[in-house]
Amino acid sequence: MDVRPALPTDFDEVFPLLQLFGNRRMTRDDWRRMLFDLPWPVPEAHRGFILRDAGEAVGFMGTIFSCRTLGGVTRRICSTSSWIVKESHRSSSLQLVLPVLALRSHTIVNLAPSAAAYEVFARLGFRPLDTSQVLMPPFANPAELARIGRCSATTRIEEIIAGLGAEGQTIATHMAPTNAGQVLLRRGERCCHVVATRSLWKGRWMLAHVQYASDWPLLWEHLGQASLKLGRVLGTVGLRVDGRHLRGAPPLLARRRALPRPRLYRPATPDVLPEMIDGLYAETVGQRW
Repeated sequence: MDVRPALPTDFDEVFPLLQLFGNRRMTRDDWRRMLFDLPWPVPEAHRGFILRDAGEAVGFMGTIFSCRTLGGVTRRICSTSSWIVKESHRSSSLQLVLPVLALRSHTIVNLAPSAAAYEVFARLGFRPLDTSQVLMPPFANPAELARIGRCSATTRIEEIIAGLGAEGQTIATHMAPTNAGQVLLRRGERCCHVVATRSLWKGRWMLAHVQYASDWPLLWEHLGQASLKLGRVLGTVGLRVDGRHLRGAPPLLARRRALPRPRLYRPATPDVLPEMIDGLYAETVGQRW
C-alpha cells in the first residue's frame, strides 16, 4: 500500500469512497465543490491524500486549505475533512494522518471529529478548540428589542460586498458560491458581516450555525435580527454559536450545552488562539444538511 497526494483530477477515483458516508443530501457535484473544486484560490496543488492498495483507492483524507489573516498575520490553514477508509483496510488508517501531521507550516483544524478521529488526534497532541455551543431562539430578547431600531440588516450579496472593506469583500465573494448564508448588520459606523450554515437540531428542525462574524460584540447585541434574516435565507429557526466566541454569560433566553466531543486544532505557532479560528474555508460551508 502507498499514500500519495490527491490532485483535483483524482475526484472520480475518490468519489466511491465518499459515498460510504451515506449522506444522501450530498450530490456528486456537492462533494466535488467541497473538497476538490474550491471556490477560493489556494497555493497547494493537492486536495488531500489517497491510500491505495495495489493501485485501488481504499482510503482518503481531505485537506481544505486556505490563507487567512488572523491576529494581523497571514497564516496557512488546513481544515481536515472526510477521513474514510474501507473496513478491510482500517488497520492502515493512520497512514493517511502522517502526511497531514507533516504540514508543520499550517494550523490544522478538525471542526467535526468523529469519535475515532477525536481519539487519534487528541493522542497526537491536538488541543481543544471548543467544548460547548450556545443555542439561541429565533427572536430578539427583551434587552435587544430596546435597540433593534438602531441596527439594519441585509442579506443581498451586492449590498453586503458594498458595505465591507477589501478583506471582508474577499470573504463574502469566496463564500457566495457555497452553501452558507450571509447577512450584514450595520449600526452607525459599525458593521458585522455574518456567515452561517444550516445544521441539524431536532428531527427536521435546523439551526443557523454562525461560522464567522467580523464584529462579535455587535452580533451578540443583535442576535434576533441576525437569526431572522438567516432564517429566511437558510430555512432555520434559531442560532448556534461556538462557545469560544462568547465572552461572559450567555445572552438572555440562550442556553449553553456541551459538545459530544471537543473540536480540535494544532496551531502552527503558539500565538494562534482558539478564538481566532472560525468555520470558514472548511467542510462546514460545503456540507448540505
